[in-house]
Amino acid sequence: MFNICCSSWIKSFIGDVFAKKVGYLEVVELNNIIILFPQVIQLAWNSQNPKGCFDWWSYGSVNYTNKLGFQMSGLKKMIDNVRAINIASVSKR
Repeated sequence: MFNICCSSWIKSFIGDVFAKKVGYLEVVELNNIIILFPQVIQLAWNSQNPKGCFDWWSYGSVNYTNKLGFQMSGLKKMIDNVRAINIASVSKR
């Protein structure tokens, strides 16, 4: 789930309250699914993205909309890691 802009800024004030209170975790648990809450780091020196938004306007790369973009490839790695953990846990049963 891609969160709102400023998610990193907001997280510094509210911690994981959004993830816990938004209601998705109950749905995830009831349906035996996994959800990721990826976040973009807010950097004061990054004038192109001072609020820690996901790259929806090409501030990081012209590949921001495809799997070659650094955020999309990072998300793919997260998903691959979750899948690998799941496969490993299933094979141990």
